[in-house]
Amino acid sequence: MSIKKTNRVLLFMILAVCLSALSWAEPVIQAPSEDKDSLIQFEQAVEAAKKNLGDLEKELAEEQRLIKEESSQHQIYRTQINSMRNFLLVPEIGIAVIEKGVEQLDISISLIKLKIQRLVEKEAKAKQDLSAVKEKTNLMDQRIAEFGSFTDKDIIREPGIKALKSYRTILQKQEKLIVDIADLRILEMKNSSELLKSFEEIRIILKKEIKDKKGMLLFQRNEIEVKTFLSKNFIKEIVNSVAKAGQLFSRERVSLKLSQLKEHITIGGVMMICGFLVFCFFVFKGLIFLRQKDGYKNIISKRTGYPLLVLENSLFLVLWILLAVILSKTQVYLVFPDCIKFIKTFLTVILITRLASDSIRLIVKEKAHLLFNALYGWRNAFVWGIRLYCFIYLFVYRFLSPDPVILSSIRIFSEAMMVAGVFLFWNAYKKMEGRTNGMGLKLLVGWSRIIALAGLFADISGYGYFASWWYKSWGISIMIICICTLLVYSMKDIDRKFKDKFEPVSRSSYGISYPFYWIFSNGLYFLIIVVALAGLMFSWSVSNVFFVRLWALFYQKYTIGKIELSMAGFAFAFVVILLTYLLTLSWKKIMTAYVLKDSGLSTGATESVITISVYVIWSIGILVSLSVFGLNTTSLAVVFGALSIGLGFGLQNIFNNFISGLILLFERPIQVGDVVEVGGIWGEVQKINVRSTLVQTYTNSSLIIPNSEFISALVTNWSHKDPYIRRDLMVGVAYGSDTNLVKKLLLQAAGSVSEVYNYPHPPKVQFINFGDSSLDFRLRFWSDIDKFIDAESNLRFEIDGLFKEHHVVIPFPQRDLHILSGLPSGNKEIIEDN
Repeated sequence: MSIKKTNRVLLFMILAVCLSALSWAEPVIQAPSEDKDSLIQFEQAVEAAKKNLGDLEKELAEEQRLIKEESSQHQIYRTQINSMRNFLLVPEIGIAVIEKGVEQLDISISLIKLKIQRLVEKEAKAKQDLSAVKEKTNLMDQRIAEFGSFTDKDIIREPGIKALKSYRTILQKQEKLIVDIADLRILEMKNSSELLKSFEEIRIILKKEIKDKKGMLLFQRNEIEVKTFLSKNFIKEIVNSVAKAGQLFSRERVSLKLSQLKEHITIGGVMMICGFLVFCFFVFKGLIFLRQKDGYKNIISKRTGYPLLVLENSLFLVLWILLAVILSKTQVYLVFPDCIKFIKTFLTVILITRLASDSIRLIVKEKAHLLFNALYGWRNAFVWGIRLYCFIYLFVYRFLSPDPVILSSIRIFSEAMMVAGVFLFWNAYKKMEGRTNGMGLKLLVGWSRIIALAGLFADISGYGYFASWWYKSWGISIMIICICTLLVYSMKDIDRKFKDKFEPVSRSSYGISYPFYWIFSNGLYFLIIVVALAGLMFSWSVSNVFFVRLWALFYQKYTIGKIELSMAGFAFAFVVILLTYLLTLSWKKIMTAYVLKDSGLSTGATESVITISVYVIWSIGILVSLSVFGLNTTSLAVVFGALSIGLGFGLQNIFNNFISGLILLFERPIQVGDVVEVGGIWGEVQKINVRSTLVQTYTNSSLIIPNSEFISALVTNWSHKDPYIRRDLMVGVAYGSDTNLVKKLLLQAAGSVSEVYNYPHPPKVQFINFGDSSLDFRLRFWSDIDKFIDAESNLRFEIDGLFKEHHVVIPFPQRDLHILSGLPSGNKEIIEDN
């Protein structure tokens, strides 16, 4: 081969090797389509981060601006605190001015609390944002570290390492801004908390000052000369008040209040108000449903339901007052504090007068005494007079001017009108026909005139606060007396109706525990008296210290070993037992009338289910009452230990009967409604109690048999599995009678009596014996446990009629008398039975 050909072959081989090497070489990695999508998302994330960074910078600038504004606002707040402290240094400042200051403090405290709440919410959101930014930063650090691990520079990755580092820088700036904003908010929250603490401290001091001043002002004279009412300042104050009244509903003021409401209202406050409105809707729906029920109509038409009628008539006002209370707990109070307090106080006055008026009306309806009729005729004049006075006084005090001269003039004028009304009422009563002039009525006339005049003279003499306290206390006292009187009347009717359910001689109740009811009813009387006394003490402004000490005494614990007892525990335990008792009564009715009505269970099985469930409820109720009483688990262990010792000695019979009762309920050899025979006495099981079983005999006597007797002694249950009972009727006929005819007549008689059944076996006639005087037959038949006595009686009537019709004779025992002669006189007669 020539050299040229050899060179060519080598060249082709070299080219082939190079091409093969190039074909096996690793290709350059290009960015797939997924990387392009990731790149787009990354660019969008970077743009969002830049925008968020700009927002954070603006938020930081805004927080810095707010810090400066808050510093000036806090200075205003501290000036307010200092001015409030000055109230304590100037004894001449009146209670009305201090109360207004406390109201302003309440508004400031609410605003600061609202601000702190918003700062807490922003802080929580900032923590979430900071956590998210840190996660993104950590993710970028990981991606950058992964890119740094690649050594082949021909590898292409999107986004690049520079873009990732740029994104990480933006995230780090965001983190720094969030931390700076959070630091400013923490500082702002700290300043607000310190300010709130100062406000609450001065508020407590001012409240105590108001209480002390009220105690001192009760008999402190405030001299107001008569010429003050005619001075230029007085007239000028009235003119200013009238002008201020005209500005209350001006367009500018309404717009300002609405803008403030939009600024302060929150979703929580709106939800609270909406929830209350939904509650009111369901309350009125329930009231409409009750009004349609005949039972409810029957109750409220009698004296028993008069308290319900009073509550129904006052329900609308009660809900309005509750709405005002709810509004005072929301941000609406920050915008309309005087309006909400005015509405709440005035609605309370209307409620008190409504309760007293309705109570008097219902009392008059039952006791048509002439005095009550006269009082009922003047009822509207007194009620509307009090409401008009309270409206004018509260409106002037809240919205126009707290000037004592103006308020005193309103009080004196209203009190003079009330005194005139009292005297006119008694003069009108004296002119009525049929009136009485007893000593009690004379004392009542003098007492009412003294009450009316005492307040007027006190106010004219300068004791305005005493006059207000005097009239307010008597008004609330009259309302409490009227309501409690109505409650006592209703309780008397309930007692009378309850006692009418008892037999006059036997006093046996129809399923109601009279001793328990006696405790319950007298407890209600005692509760009415306690509530009345507490209300009277409250109306006469008895010191709160008394109620605090009474409450402390009620909750004071007395230690006996490891057991801690208290009056509150005893009261709450009694309430738990009472509620358990009422729950068991309702449970029995619900289970009987609804749950087990169509279950197909027998009467005994139904009673067993109900009794066992009642035992469970009582067990839970007793354990809860013991816990409420003050017996903890250790104390309960001690009690049950003592109980076990008692079971070993004196309580073993009781425990034996209790276990036997449970066996009777679960095994059910005897059930309620079964007919049993105990000691030869028949009766029907009425009730299986904890210790004993009540059996009612057919002579209407009650056998109280210990449960253990039904387990250990011989008891015949005639209706254990089914109500059918087999009975034998013995019949004797004279010798010589046609026995086949007798059998036919007996079967005919059995077939004509409806109480004789063909199931489980048809009637059967058996010829059982040749008796001394008769041929003895036995009619064996099946009947019902409740009808077998009637079946036997009806069979005898039917057999007697058929035998007479077919001349079948029923014999009687015969004796022959033989007289023998020649025997001693004492033995002449010998009787021999044939």
